[in-house]
Amino acid sequence: MTSFHIARQPILDVAGNTFGYELLFRSSERNAYDPTVDGNTATSMVLFNAVAEIGLDKLVGNSLAFINLTNLFFEQPDMLDLMPVGRCVLEVLETVDVNDEVVAGVQALRNKGHLIALDDFVDPERFERLLSLTDIVKYDITQHTMESLAEQCKTDHAAGRLCLAERVETHEEFEQLKAGGFDYFQGYYFARPLIVSGSRMPENRVALMQLIAEINNPDSTIDDLAEIVGRDVSLAVRTIKYVNSPLNGLSTNVESIRQAAVLLGRSLISNWVTLLVMSRVDDQPSELIKLALVRARFCQLIAQEEQVDDARYFTLGLLSLLDVFMGSTMEEALAEVTINEELRTELLTREGNGGRMLAWVECLEKGQSEQLDEEILDMAGRHYQSATVWAEEIAGQLL
Repeated sequence: MTSFHIARQPILDVAGNTFGYELLFRSSERNAYDPTVDGNTATSMVLFNAVAEIGLDKLVGNSLAFINLTNLFFEQPDMLDLMPVGRCVLEVLETVDVNDEVVAGVQALRNKGHLIALDDFVDPERFERLLSLTDIVKYDITQHTMESLAEQCKTDHAAGRLCLAERVETHEEFEQLKAGGFDYFQGYYFARPLIVSGSRMPENRVALMQLIAEINNPDSTIDDLAEIVGRDVSLAVRTIKYVNSPLNGLSTNVESIRQAAVLLGRSLISNWVTLLVMSRVDDQPSELIKLALVRARFCQLIAQEEQVDDARYFTLGLLSLLDVFMGSTMEEALAEVTINEELRTELLTREGNGGRMLAWVECLEKGQSEQLDEEILDMAGRHYQSATVWAEEIAGQLL
């Protein structure tokens, strides 16, 4: 069993009632942010732990959950489909690059009913495009004077936005901010972040690899995905737990993985798996994942050129490093994987079309291009370069 941690800090209204909790990433029981973890990974872990491991109803009760989000989650808003509408305030971090994709993503999330907040707001010009889409503006009071905060509050209220003061540490500050018109308050004066910890079942790396392969296979069905999820106890428990959460408002109790998969839908399963992979980065060698993605994409591109089943060869490339991932022989690793016999044979013997493709990509990996014919080298080299660029882009989202 491995441990997970998340911190929550209350947000109060003028009367001192709890309005919400900001959910904060923690990598250990030490109550401090871990700067060695990148923002995308930290956010994905907060989202997953809050929804799947603990449950928002247990974590924040009837209050709102404030969650910091990076560029990635606004640029790909479908990744937040698992977050229940009306229970979350999605915070645009001060480090977010306000590009066209972010603006469109914020608009899409707001259209679905999510509340939007601007975190540590100091630069109206940089965030001008988001102001009309914002419900709550959060101010770090250490970055402003009390006079300027009062003026900002008037401006926000006139535009229909609410104001939240962060880093309130004294009674005097609280009284001044209330007098200045602020609606909500957060800081050590009220409470320090409280860490909530628990234990999770270890991820089955084979199941994750298979899920990634299936997600990239356009021919896979809900039944295929349900079968794979069902073989991993951890994934099965978390999927059913999420679907049965009161937050989803389902009138029936889900009892099977297939039923859960149908209710979640293919798109949400894809997003769920992405979050799983991202939140487990510390348990997976990132360069090995990149290498597997390069091989998968390379085999897919070769298959497309040869007009054969490209989805099948994507899977072959992805699973070609399964023995390394599992720390075992390929034969032992494949004993845990349900694939067709032809694919199994190609992975074990490196014969057939699949074996040929893997031989090419391994030559390019090792810098042994002289072992390839000139015509093959031209074609394979072109696809290898394209696969490498693609893998870096995908890894940037997953890792």
